[in-house]
Amino acid sequence: MNLKALKCCVEVARQGSFTKAAQSLHIAQPALSMAVTRLEEELGVTLFNRAARQITVTAEGQVFLARVEVALLELDMARQELRDMAQLHSGEIRLGVPPMFGINYIPQVLNAFGKKYPGIEMTVIEGSADDISQRLENREIDVALLESRRVESGWGSVLLGTDEMVLCMNENHPLAGKAFIEARQLQDEHMVLFDQTFLQRHLFDAFCEASGTRYRIALQSNFVSLVIKATLDGMGISTLLRSVQECEPGILGVPFKPAQTMSFSLCWRANEYLSVANKQFVEFAQTAGFFSQTQG
Repeated sequence: MNLKALKCCVEVARQGSFTKAAQSLHIAQPALSMAVTRLEEELGVTLFNRAARQITVTAEGQVFLARVEVALLELDMARQELRDMAQLHSGEIRLGVPPMFGINYIPQVLNAFGKKYPGIEMTVIEGSADDISQRLENREIDVALLESRRVESGWGSVLLGTDEMVLCMNENHPLAGKAFIEARQLQDEHMVLFDQTFLQRHLFDAFCEASGTRYRIALQSNFVSLVIKATLDGMGISTLLRSVQECEPGILGVPFKPAQTMSFSLCWRANEYLSVANKQFVEFAQTAGFFSQTQG
């Protein structure tokens, strides 16, 4: 079914004249008449009464053209939405973020992106790296911010930057004045740790196990603000990203020796359509400068 012919029929019905419809559509009248006739032949019905001087729509034509007019309007709206999305006047971003990254990096980049593209609707979901990865696989989110070691081989990704995991404590802790921390210095220390859903926990455990160091667990949780508060209160020492520690007054951060660094990437499902808004967000995050420097 020819889209041009459908538009011709709707305009003839609106104008009540083949001549006026042709003028309105800026096409020759013979071409318009031929398009309408061919459509009638395809449908097997007569859409217009041509006997009288005033063209009228048949009963069949009224039923058919009422739906066609709605469909053409929806099509025009869809085209406009696509134009708006292409120009980023509208669109949607669904982003998944592990809790540690959500504290510092994401609010900055989303705020700046939102100011530049106020028509884009942004949804952010927080969860463990495993949860965020599964949501990406299940198409519940479009883009995920993950530590680079968590990025699956079949995903598209861009590296945004790096951060450092540091040992954190309040100002009164005996280790607060150290230039760096070796694993042996943590023997029997009371630790406030993230649970096993955090990559930081796995890195810290591997750091200690390499030297046979055994620490004591005072508290373990997936609740970031609880770990921070417990560290401030002196319940134990913890691990945080340097970027997070520097934003927490009263918490000191001492680097590990050897340094424990983490890199993070934006990733998405490769070989699947990624919307214009999401592509622009990925590009914006790469170039905005929030992730470009290693924290330290």
